Amino acid sequence: MKHSPESLRSTAERVARNAGMVLRKAKEESLQVDVAEQHDIKLELDRRIQEQIRKEILRIFSDHGFLGEEGGESAQPGQYEWVVDPIDGTVNLFYGIPHYAVSIACRLDGRTLAGAIYDPNRDEMFVTHAGGGSFCNGKPIRVAQRTKLDVAILALGFSKGKTTIQKCLELYHHYGEKVRKLRAMGSAALDLAYVASGRLDAYIEQGVSIWDVAAGALMVEEAGGQVRISPGDPAGKIHLVASNGRIPLDMV
Repeated sequence: MKHSPESLRSTAERVARNAGMVLRKAKEESLQVDVAEQHDIKLELDRRIQEQIRKEILRIFSDHGFLGEEGGESAQPGQYEWVVDPIDGTVNLFYGIPHYAVSIACRLDGRTLAGAIYDPNRDEMFVTHAGGGSFCNGKPIRVAQRTKLDVAILALGFSKGKTTIQKCLELYHHYGEKVRKLRAMGSAALDLAYVASGRLDAYIEQGVSIWDVAAGALMVEEAGGQVRISPGDPAGKIHLVASNGRIPLDMV
């Protein structure tokens, strides 16, 4: 059964908002750590919210696939697939930094059709669907019109591996004297939403997962920007460059 991108976007938005309500309440909870690594933290809350999202979506679309940061399987050819990061920015949440989001996208045969990114702290809902543009809280958004690096703001994502961290430090050194400001804010989904809305001019990440960027990449493109995706480090990760398509990025 075929579904319109608009209906998929509507579902993504509703489910993301419901998950965000749980996240707002979680700030008052004692958060349980499942896994603590050198550069990452996994919470019981990640699993709980992902399961809530999975149940809500599959209650509506029982024949769809589901892939999330906390588990799931890739869809079969011709099968719709929901790609979810229940908390993009878990470390920020754990440390009390109010910068994290729920990211939900629906894809078909590798092409993203719709997506929603919800920031529960600012109550900002970013949504998009293929051919329909991108919006924040119901208002259309577009990428920035800036064309020069010296007035641009770039976000650079620090990945978890030694190689990708080193590459990011090289990018900081390269762009530090060329741009107005560099940022590393800890949420790939929000970085992409910010490129789409013109707050950032570009976002570069060496090793990120599909659930972090599926919704945001379409959002940038539908807002008039450009996204380049290639194999990242380690294997299975994504190297992503998203920009307004106007500023010159001579090193990525």
